[in-house]
Amino acid sequence: MRRVNYAQLSLFSYYEYFLLLSPGQRIVHKVAAMKNLLAGMIRIPSYNLGSIAHISLMKFQITEDDQSVIRRVTHAVEGFREFDVQLGGAGIFQNGATGTLMLQPANGDRIHRLHGSITAEFNRRRSIRPHITIARNVANEELLKVNLHDFDCHDSFCCNKVTILKKAVEASHYEVLQEVPFIPGRTF
Repeated sequence: MRRVNYAQLSLFSYYEYFLLLSPGQRIVHKVAAMKNLLAGMIRIPSYNLGSIAHISLMKFQITEDDQSVIRRVTHAVEGFREFDVQLGGAGIFQNGATGTLMLQPANGDRIHRLHGSITAEFNRRRSIRPHITIARNVANEELLKVNLHDFDCHDSFCCNKVTILKKAVEASHYEVLQEVPFIPGRTF
């Protein structure tokens, strides 16, 4: 019988790829101000203050294959036109003893279609609840102290690309690998 050496190092490095939508600097600054306001009101994990506003689409780990990831995302977004995302105010979703304070898109249909196209391209079916996180992993008892109206934001932004981030699994920060643009000309 063959023995397996579990201590043997892999010849291939694993990387984490993160696909997201960026809301633009105006919304990024507004969300950063909301994070600071919240941190002055309640206890939140400190990593929330350094996180830049975005809408997550998909995260996955594979051996390094940048060109394949770029090619597949490009194929998945083929035919998508840039579109406006209207923010519909603040909300909270619970996850056990903690919760997430977030901004919810009022019109998430296009984000869902985009997500469906991308996940189909990567053969990874998973549902999402599109949102921009203000703070995550906040104790529920802290969130009870929050007045959601203090964080309402009914602004909008043009969604015109998917950003692909990449990092080594053991690394702490992502680097921008590629931005894959949509077809110019907004749809409403």
